[in-house]
Amino acid sequence: MEVKEIPLAKLYVSELNVRKTLTSDEDETGINDLANDIRSNGLINPITVRKVGDRYEIIAGQRRFLATKLLDRANISCSIVDVTTQKAEELSLVENVQRNPMTYSDKVKTYAKLYEVYNQDLTKVINVVNISRLTLTKYLKIASLPEEVIKNLDSSGDEKITIEVAVELARLPEGVDKLEALKQIQTLSTPQKIAALKQFVKEGLTDAEDLCDIKEDIAMKDNDIKLAPSYPYVKDTEGKNVRIPTQLFSEIISLIQTRCGSLEYC
Repeated sequence: MEVKEIPLAKLYVSELNVRKTLTSDEDETGINDLANDIRSNGLINPITVRKVGDRYEIIAGQRRFLATKLLDRANISCSIVDVTTQKAEELSLVENVQRNPMTYSDKVKTYAKLYEVYNQDLTKVINVVNISRLTLTKYLKIASLPEEVIKNLDSSGDEKITIEVAVELARLPEGVDKLEALKQIQTLSTPQKIAALKQFVKEGLTDAEDLCDIKEDIAMKDNDIKLAPSYPYVKDTEGKNVRIPTQLFSEIISLIQTRCGSLEYC
């Protein structure tokens, strides 16, 4: 393996890299910090490249390359390897896993590609990414989801979903619009989202809009559960406690609120 200084103008980021662009302020801050470190301490580890025509493809070291560009330097130290496209992809993916903090979206893409590179050998992927078989299986399961859905794993606020919700979305029948399904249940809590998606599959439904009715049923049941413990019993003629059925209790509360405006004035 040859190590030499190569002009930055002759380098380009490999199409095999799952992180071709910076997508967040955190990434940009990390590049700036790395640039400051290189300015102070130099580039300790050369980037890895392979020669393609009269240029060099960056296999591993995209962030170091971008940081060096910020310093307006003409050259960068490179380790030149002679590898096949498949091996180059493997090196690039492993670099992402071992060196760079990744978003959930990055993990989904990287783990799915590694799974392909290693000919669907779960054990080899596990050894590289250092996660449990169960967790890896979840990531591979949700890799089939539309990118618009996967991005919600890294969102904030109401749009954010968990890996568990993504897994349930991936279990929906093939013809179901996954993005529309997510929109239908977006206002629900995480446990409610999971319950709604499981119910959808259990009932054998295929239209994402059917989740609207399921969502309302689940929300109503949860509201009943929250109301019932406050007034769970009444006294019968003998002074014994008699539990009020949840459905009847809700009807009573609704009737009181209709007659009085609120419980406070009754």
